[in-house]
Amino acid sequence: MSQSLPDDDSTPPAQWHGGDAQTLYRSIFVAYPDSLLLVNPAGRIVLANPPAAKRLGYTLEELTGLAVDALVPDSIRPRHASFREAYGHIPRPRPMGNQLDIVARRKDGSEVMVEIVLSPLQDHGLPFVVAAIRDISTYPRVKQALQRARYSECLAQFGRLVVDARDPQVLLDTAPVLAAEALQVDGGEVLLLDASGLEFRVSACVGVVPERKVGTNLPNRPSSLLGYVVRQGEPVTVTDYLHEQRFDVPRGYLEAGLASGLAVSLSDRGRIIGVIILGSIVAGRFGEEEIRFLQSLSNLLATALQRAQSEEALNHAQRLESVGQLTGGIAHDFNNLLTVIQGSLQMLEEAQGLADDPPAKLLVGDAARAAKRGAQLTRKLLAFSRRQVLEPAAVDLAVMLGALTNMLRRTLDQRILIEFAPPPSATTVLADPSQLESALLNIAINARDAMPGGDHCVFR
Repeated sequence: MSQSLPDDDSTPPAQWHGGDAQTLYRSIFVAYPDSLLLVNPAGRIVLANPPAAKRLGYTLEELTGLAVDALVPDSIRPRHASFREAYGHIPRPRPMGNQLDIVARRKDGSEVMVEIVLSPLQDHGLPFVVAAIRDISTYPRVKQALQRARYSECLAQFGRLVVDARDPQVLLDTAPVLAAEALQVDGGEVLLLDASGLEFRVSACVGVVPERKVGTNLPNRPSSLLGYVVRQGEPVTVTDYLHEQRFDVPRGYLEAGLASGLAVSLSDRGRIIGVIILGSIVAGRFGEEEIRFLQSLSNLLATALQRAQSEEALNHAQRLESVGQLTGGIAHDFNNLLTVIQGSLQMLEEAQGLADDPPAKLLVGDAARAAKRGAQLTRKLLAFSRRQVLEPAAVDLAVMLGALTNMLRRTLDQRILIEFAPPPSATTVLADPSQLESALLNIAINARDAMPGGDHCVFR
């Protein structure tokens, strides 16, 4: 569809004849680098140049006849209509948006920051206004402002996730993705340092980092990038991996074409627990703005990981408390049963007929001792559940070890020779007798398990 300029009563220069002036005006209109829209008093576009169509995402045919309100974001459309009506009463050359940023809405719904200058043609006898639109998103100061806004939005988004998410792996997976998108770089990863400080584990990875797989363990070598970041304790920027001399560059970085990088440590109360790394195929990609952004993101992530660890510790403590309460209840009921058993065995031991039956007397004695051991076990369970108060007393170790030795000789493997070497002088300690006996018994059982073929065990 061809477009023609409205008739103009002005006289062209003498050197132009016939349609030459019309051709000149049309050429200027089409070739002008800024977007130009010719708008009638009804607010509809009657003519547009190719830069306008390209910048706004329309064809020239689609722009022709389109209401200029369609190029205005929905949020400010009513205000724009009022402005256009007021401007129609007193048209004059003027820029729009001296006190605010102007945003144009493209056909696909996206928005672009622009400058707009209005030039009325009424003085030339034409009822039109020329709107010259310039995309300012490529201006250095505007690009920086947009960049900061993008970084702030990313941090706000991650902050909301930190509040809502309960699974730390979700945060680990999301952090490098958001960071790479916000900084518009080509890869990122999060690595956590194990408790020993000897190995890193790849916890999340995105983009072109081929040798990194989630779950991979990497040694914390002083000569590596990771080891260097830990030693420095502060952000590390790499201008060009090809010329890096401070540490060994991961081979996968070079194979993936990464040229520059930024690494920031994750710290928990002054202790480094991991590293977050971003990479770009563009050399010298990371500056102060990017460092501040990634530090803020790493602080949020470290805080979230610390919270998750604290919540896990609290949950573990609560589970232990529940186990303790359950154990206390079972031990209390079991202790009541043992009381009946011990009472019955005591009556049998005192029975007159038992004295004339040595085998039966031996069996009753074994049952009584077993019941006594069961009572001691319930006391331990009650102590674990904090329902049994420990009762420290003066205990003669020689006497206790002698009695324990005799019992162990009867119960442990016969291939184990048990010898008791009492101390030369009396040794008395202050302890709960049942707890001390239990500890010594556990030591003996562990010793037995350590020599399945039999050996020589000495109590000293």
